[in-house]
Amino acid sequence: MTMRVISRDLLAQQKARATFPKDFKLSDHVREIDKLANGHRIYEFVGVDTFGDEWRTRQRFEVDAGRDEEPLLYTPLYEEIRDAGLPKNVSVNRMGPAGVIFEEVLEGGEVKFMSVGESQYTVPIRHWATGLEYSKDLVIFNELWRVPVVERQVGIAHNALLNHLHLYPIISYAYAAANQTAANSSGDTYVEDVMLTIEDAITNSRTDTDNPRRGPYMLLCSTSNIFAIEKALTRVPQQGVSLQSSAIDAVRGIIAYDGWSGMRGNLSVSYPGVTTGKAYLISLQYRGQDFQSFVKQDLMFEGEERDLSRFMTQSVWDSYWGVYANPIAAVEEITLP
Repeated sequence: MTMRVISRDLLAQQKARATFPKDFKLSDHVREIDKLANGHRIYEFVGVDTFGDEWRTRQRFEVDAGRDEEPLLYTPLYEEIRDAGLPKNVSVNRMGPAGVIFEEVLEGGEVKFMSVGESQYTVPIRHWATGLEYSKDLVIFNELWRVPVVERQVGIAHNALLNHLHLYPIISYAYAAANQTAANSSGDTYVEDVMLTIEDAITNSRTDTDNPRRGPYMLLCSTSNIFAIEKALTRVPQQGVSLQSSAIDAVRGIIAYDGWSGMRGNLSVSYPGVTTGKAYLISLQYRGQDFQSFVKQDLMFEGEERDLSRFMTQSVWDSYWGVYANPIAAVEEITLP
């Protein structure tokens, strides 16, 4: 079985920017019609052509291209529920490992029914948004080269937020001894130490009587540790017999996450990644119960209360997401050698 490595540098895709025609002048297609008290300006598309719709289509392309540059890393861990009808607060029902069992029905016997009881957890669907504004300098100086740079950042920042929302509950959780594995340095090489440590983590996960975590597994780590982990989990025929382990097959993939940093004006934001020397062994056995991603609305252009085909002014991009994670039931925190 081929082990999958998931990281930003391996999945990121760069797309060419949508270009404007030679000698194109934005001022020929828009005009300023108002200046608000807060200094924001409103521009109207002029003419009878389809420039307004084409501008929106180009803008959507650039935002989506930004999302391709900042790929989502958490998707192998989460069960995604997409439903525009999701309520503001979603109830999460956990049935546990023995929530459903089949029993033999003898003649004259009855079928036992499972039921979903009262929810133990409630996940709020949260609203996330950012705004784009086109300045007067853009129109006056025809600074079209600035446009896709900013628009792509909308897509980049949104996907960075989603990675943070889904992965931070795993890396920030305060794990107790039952969910922790110490480094094992009894091997002959560093790579062997890493393998032995992962084996210990799998053993500890499977033998936990309160929250048995039997796999298969994904490993979440820092990019600074990914090469050693990858070597430890790569089978090399006829070499290093001590490295041949079923742990290689139990771990289905590695996710490398270093967090993200961005700025809007003077405001900076930083999402922490996995600390060097730490890793998280995540069981996918009950993925549909332990990790749930609720999508009421994916990233879309909200606009304003004006005709979107007529005005180029401020634009709002927003989404509605909720995340449920249960690390204690699925995760083993590993200290690497």
